[in-house]
Amino acid sequence: MEQLGYVRKTSNNTAEVEVRRIAGCGGGCSSCGGGCSAPNIVIELENRIGAKTGDFVEIKAKSKNIIKYALIAYMIPFAMLIVGIVLGVNLFQSMDIANYETLGFLMGIVFLAVSFIIVKLIDRSIKKKNENAMEMVRVLE
Repeated sequence: MEQLGYVRKTSNNTAEVEVRRIAGCGGGCSSCGGGCSAPNIVIELENRIGAKTGDFVEIKAKSKNIIKYALIAYMIPFAMLIVGIVLGVNLFQSMDIANYETLGFLMGIVFLAVSFIIVKLIDRSIKKKNENAMEMVRVLE
């Protein structure tokens, strides 16, 4: 997936690039008339191509990393929620507590909260490794 980005500023070997976010519908606002506004996002990318402030650049997404990050962001919390509910229901049912389903659900919510901490730690680890899901490919003229 290729996108167009605008280099807002550069420093050392990095560039701050503004990229138009693609809306969930595909961004063809003239065809649907929905009037959705997908805000621009600013990302910091490694500047291997010598882009300067004010340049337009082509940005290519690394599919492998995007899939990996999506799985981390969505599947870890989902799995933790399900595991928490199942464990909670089984635990409280074995203890003969009348509201075992409600308490099991609350345990699932606690596991979900813990999963956000886990995802945040993984995110920090990825940032330290400098693994980006996108890279600048070339400067456009």
